[in-house]
Amino acid sequence: MSLNTSYRFEKQTEKASLKRALNRQKERIKYDELMVTREAIVKSEQQTSEQAEWSEGLETSSGRIREDIRRMKQEMQMTGKALVEVRRKSLQTLLQKEYDMYEKELQLQGKAFYFKRD
Repeated sequence: MSLNTSYRFEKQTEKASLKRALNRQKERIKYDELMVTREAIVKSEQQTSEQAEWSEGLETSSGRIREDIRRMKQEMQMTGKALVEVRRKSLQTLLQKEYDMYEKELQLQGKAFYFKRD
């Protein structure tokens, strides 16, 4: 039997209990539809909330990354300065050793560096 035929048969009967059952069924269907829409709203809000948390996480990690990059650049600058100082000191040491060596050679020959006195 099709639904239309059974519904026509049920509709034609005058029994109150059947009408109450149909009304309860309609109310249950309306309630179920209302619950489905509410669940959809809750699910949508949860998704929005998760997206917001994810976005905030990106901002936080992005800020940390920027801070790490800034710190690395600063460390590279300080490393460059330290390297220049080390090279400068090494060059000064080398020049002093060469000066001492030339001075000894000149002393063996009985000569000396010329210094202008003020």
